[in-house]
Amino acid sequence: MDNITDPRNPVPTKGVPRLPTLKALTSVRFFAALHVAIYHLVRPFSLWGPLAPIMSAGYHGVSFFFFLSGFILTYSHVAEYELGRGSPTRFWIARVARIYPVYLLSMLFAGYVGFGLFRQPIHVVAYIADLLMIQSWSVRIVNFFHVTAWSVSVEMFFYFLFPFLLLRFRPATRARACLAVCGYWLLAMVPPLLCVVLYPKSALAEILFQPVQVFRVYRLPILALPEFLAGVTLGWLYLRFPPAPALAKYLAPVGIIALTAALFQSPRLPNVMINNGLFIPLYSLIILGLCDRNWLSRALSVSWLVLLGEASYSLYLFHFLFNDWTVERFGAGSGLASAVWKLAVVIPISVALHLFLERPARRSILQWWSRRQASLRSTQ
Repeated sequence: MDNITDPRNPVPTKGVPRLPTLKALTSVRFFAALHVAIYHLVRPFSLWGPLAPIMSAGYHGVSFFFFLSGFILTYSHVAEYELGRGSPTRFWIARVARIYPVYLLSMLFAGYVGFGLFRQPIHVVAYIADLLMIQSWSVRIVNFFHVTAWSVSVEMFFYFLFPFLLLRFRPATRARACLAVCGYWLLAMVPPLLCVVLYPKSALAEILFQPVQVFRVYRLPILALPEFLAGVTLGWLYLRFPPAPALAKYLAPVGIIALTAALFQSPRLPNVMINNGLFIPLYSLIILGLCDRNWLSRALSVSWLVLLGEASYSLYLFHFLFNDWTVERFGAGSGLASAVWKLAVVIPISVALHLFLERPARRSILQWWSRRQASLRSTQ
């Protein structure tokens, strides 16, 4: 395997081969983030006409991010951990370097947009929790300032566990790997199913005021863990037992068609299940298919789409805050036309943040860490 240089990770582990970047999976992140953004920006969903069922299910994109995160982290770090060169501390530093600079800027903007909230002590606590990325552990404080940042808090929990779990998920056979993915999918469905039984009204449809037990299923990191672990296991499945090219080229189209059909049925499906991993089997088909070199993965690997995919993190963090700011400051609406101009502003800003803040800050942090480690080694 070639040691391919990745500008997003400028300080790779020495002596560890790098797998090729899966560009199509980077691009598809943009479409998932865009779906979430449109879900937040356009209300009521009936404005979309026949597409209303798909647009009203946009929140499933967060579940896709959790699953994809497990897959990508496994794909990216298997080699160093199998060679015995994996370091939890180095991994955590790399993840913080990747997500925190832009996150911190978004928190400053969140403080500006929600400045009036600081009058109450509980809101000050909530803001500090947001800064520390631990807000999702408390349903009382998770939604005060930076609403979409709850998922980053969940991801931080995944990152903490990942170095200790990766090698424990190596499958012995293809069958065991497939069964494991299915097992984690079923495990992810247990809390939503309990909600459907115990709180059917709030579990079946999106409502403003939900029982706290249902809200915990949407937000609590430990309950989202099976989605991440299913992605980790799928990563091992792909690396150890990849599908044959003759089969792989059909997986993504079949998965996309099936997912589109399922989203059209979203009003008939429990909302709490859609948002907590219901579509993991379909995500698996899409991801495995896009890892293959075929017409669809090549189409998604064009440079401008990859750049949008790289900037999708900033898009996800800022679209909700930007919408709140425009509504409060300018009285912006929530229809299709408003969403178009808001996205026309926030998407270029997201690309700029990726190029001029996220990449340079990550590079500087990782290079600082490398120099620090080299200095420590030289004094021993």
